[in-house]
Formats: sequence, structure tokens, C-alpha cells
Amino acid sequence: MLQFFRTYDPFRLLTVLFFLLALRLPLLLNVFFTDIPLLSPVLDFMLVGERVAEGNAIYKEVFAGIAPLSAWFYAGLDMLFGRSAFGYALIGTGLLFMQAVIFNTLLLRRDFLLDRGYVPAMLYVFFGSISFDYLNVSPLLLSLTFLLLVLREIFTLTENTHDPTLFTIGFYLGIATLFHLPASIFFFWVSIGLGVFRSISFRQHLLVLFGFVFPILLLALYFFWNDSLMNFVVQYFNSISFTPKFYLSIQDFIIILAFPALFLVLAVLSMFSSFSLTNYQSYCRQMMIFWLVASTFSLLLCKYWLPFQFALFLPPLAFFGTYYLFSIQRRWIAELLFLSVLGGIGLQLWATRTTVFYPLDYTEAIIKKPSDFDLKNEKIWVFGENHSYYIDNKPVTPYLDWKLTQNRIEELDNYQALLLFYNQIEKEKPQFIIDKEKQLPPLFKRIPLLSQKYTTKDS
Repeated sequence: MLQFFRTYDPFRLLTVLFFLLALRLPLLLNVFFTDIPLLSPVLDFMLVGERVAEGNAIYKEVFAGIAPLSAWFYAGLDMLFGRSAFGYALIGTGLLFMQAVIFNTLLLRRDFLLDRGYVPAMLYVFFGSISFDYLNVSPLLLSLTFLLLVLREIFTLTENTHDPTLFTIGFYLGIATLFHLPASIFFFWVSIGLGVFRSISFRQHLLVLFGFVFPILLLALYFFWNDSLMNFVVQYFNSISFTPKFYLSIQDFIIILAFPALFLVLAVLSMFSSFSLTNYQSYCRQMMIFWLVASTFSLLLCKYWLPFQFALFLPPLAFFGTYYLFSIQRRWIAELLFLSVLGGIGLQLWATRTTVFYPLDYTEAIIKKPSDFDLKNEKIWVFGENHSYYIDNKPVTPYLDWKLTQNRIEELDNYQALLLFYNQIEKEKPQFIIDKEKQLPPLFKRIPLLSQKYTTKDS
């Protein structure tokens, strides 16, 4: 099979797509017919998209720690699919395939590989399916698309690089950051890579910086004119954290990521032990090593950890993995290793949804509607972190993010802030306020008018 994908034939990309669909089809059908367990972050994406799609302004009428372009993207998904896990899985699968094509094409454009085939694309889509949570479309995955476009521009740089190319690199980085703030770490990856390996001038560095901040400043200007600039700054930076929430145990992470990590280590060692690299191949290798470092630091800024957050490592996996397979002299060994990788990932994807080999504990990540909660199609406001009550119900009021809600409540000593808060609640009039954590009484004391509109019911 490896030999089949080493042949340059654009129609073989359809074979890559076929294998991707075959790999994910059982889960896609499961999502479509029985609905795959919903992950807590994915429900949050859906809620933000639903609120924004209804015409509520992000950061002003929807308080959420999410990057702006991601919020608007989820609003588009809501218009197309509503709260459909299948829609998210379908778009996520299509996005993964598109990224594989972009990555494969950028390796072919400058003849990095002696064999102009589609092995990188195959490795990309398979390693991008190591667990069922990879089916979802996340801000990180959206951001990765533009990071790959940055990589494409960097791999095609020459000593006589034109200024528009450098601006484009910065611009793509800015767009990636507006989808996922931790992607801003890759600005340092670009700066170090261009400074060390391409020796561009200080003026050209400034051009990359200008391209990077240009889309961010444009959006900042947009929010300024909409009287929500400070909300944008506060909530946008709330999308990062130095103390991420772990939805899986360290042991479960190791089980899921051990195979890709081992393959990556072997592939990197193989490439560094090679003495037959051209200058261009050495440059690409160094940039991908720096990509690994940038990905690690970017991951440390994420608000939560799930296996799909490691999608940033897909380009290095496909890059070094392809070279590793091509460097094996005995073809039958390379074929066996390639088949073992594909088969192993397929088995692992299936195993993450079963308990045959090891019962992975996704309890913290999977969100289910409480069994004792029978409200449906009601306008509710959840006063706390547990968003499971929003399943089958409509979120109202701007306050989706509990941390941001707490920050706003702490500011209510100011009369103007208190009045604004009351008007925001009164505008949408939630039929029920869910307060399992008993955080609401202090708020009612501050706003007696609000407490008069609701009666307390223990459940």
C-alpha cells in the first residue's frame, strides 16, 4: 500500500478521502443515528454559535471566553446544522482532509520528497483520527488551517523574498490567532525561523509583525465602534489559561498518545541520523522542530486538555513520518510499518469508544442531561459551570461563561453596572434560573427587583 501512495497521481487523493471516510464512517453513522456522547467544550461551542446566530453580538450580548472568528464560525454552523453533533463531525472531517491536502501540496511544491506521492496526506488524516473526540471542529483545528498556510509560505521562501510574501505570513498568523489565541505563540516560531535560517532584515521582521497585528487591529476597531472594545479584550484573553482543566487522567492521555509519540520520536531520530539531506531539506527539518516546540508552548496556554488539542502535532507527525518511511531501505519493512501504523490507528479509534482493551474514562469530558431534570424547550439561565441543563433548552442572558459571570457580579458595587446587569437579565426574561451551586441568593440581595420575579424551588 505504501508503494501505491508513493505514486504521483492527483486522483489518488480521492483514495485518501476514501480511507478517511472508511476510518470515521462507523463513528459518523453512530453520531447520525444514535448521537455520539457530547463533549462539554463542544456544547459550549454550540451554545455560543446559537446565541450569536440569533443576532446577539459576541462579547457584548454573549459573554464567552472564545476567539471572535471561532464564535462567528460556530454561528455559521448553527445556521446550517443547529445543535447537530453530526454537522460538527462532518465539517471536522472535511476540514481535516482539506488540511491534509494543503500539507501534502506544500511538500510537493519544492520537491522536498523524492517520491511525489500522497503518503503525508495519509499519515495526516490517520493521525488526525486517533480518538473519537477528533471528529469535532475546534478553534484549534480552525486555527491550524491558517498555520499550515503560514508553513506553505515559509517553505517556499527564497533569498530574494518579496515583501508581500512576508506580509502574507504575518496576516495568516493574525487570522490563526483570531480563531485560537494560543496560536499567537507561532509568531515567535516565525520570527526565530526567519531570523536564524533566512536572515531577513529588521524591516522585513517589522513587515511580518505588521501583517500579524493588521487583522487583529481591524477587529479591535470593529469592536470599538460597537462599544465593546474592553469586553473584547477581557473575554478574548479569557480564552487562554495557565492552569488548564484536564478532562482525562494523565494515564488515559498516555494510552491515547503513546503510539503517535513513539512514532514521532523514531521518525525525528531517523531524520537527524541522515547525512544525505539537501540544504533545503535541512531548513525544513529545523523549522518543523521549532514547530514542535511552538506547539508545546501553545498547548500550555489552552483552557482545557483533550486529545484533539494535540492536533497541532499532526504536521510534524506527517512530515517526519513520511521521511522515516521513505528512508527505510527494505521496502517490505516500510510496507509493514505503514500498514501497522494505519491498522493501529484504526484499532485505537475504535478502542476509544469501547472498553475491550482499556476503559478510557471520558466521564469528565462527556456531558449528559441530568436524569432528575425534565425541562425541555424552555428559556433558562444556568447560574454555574454545569451547562448540561442547556441540553434540550435555550440559553438566554449574555452570561454563558461562569468565570466571566463571576467577574461581572464582583463589579456590581457600581450602580451603573448593576443597572446594566439587571437590564440584560430583564431583556430576555429567563423562565427558569438553575442554581445548583446556591450562588444566586447573594445576587438577589443586591437586586431585590430580580428576586421578586422568581420563586425558589429546591430539587
